[in-house]
Amino acid sequence: MEDLKTLVQNLDALIAKGEMVEATDKFYADNCVFQEGNKAPRTGGKEGHKEYLSGFFKTVTKVNGLTLHSQTVGDGVSMSEWTFDIATSNGPVLWNEVLRRRWENGKVVSERLYTAA
Repeated sequence: MEDLKTLVQNLDALIAKGEMVEATDKFYADNCVFQEGNKAPRTGGKEGHKEYLSGFFKTVTKVNGLTLHSQTVGDGVSMSEWTFDIATSNGPVLWNEVLRRRWENGKVVSERLYTAA
């Protein structure tokens, strides 16, 4: 199995290309838990998250930039700092976000998103 730093770099490389659904398929555990800030965790595991992402990306009309600013890797945990600049059918979206991921056996088992305007 690849080391955690390599896994994080490979996962973030897919995200940088806009391949979030593919990244979820490859790097997330089936029972992964997803949480946005202080909201309740979303149910549905990996399949539910892929469905959520697919629905969201149907609204995207233009990608202005997907910028990875930094990554850090610890003992079974990683954090990646991003700016997502996109246009959707509902208007522009500019997210500055930190994705905190907990890893087990080479798969993300928990992802929490911390987002600021």
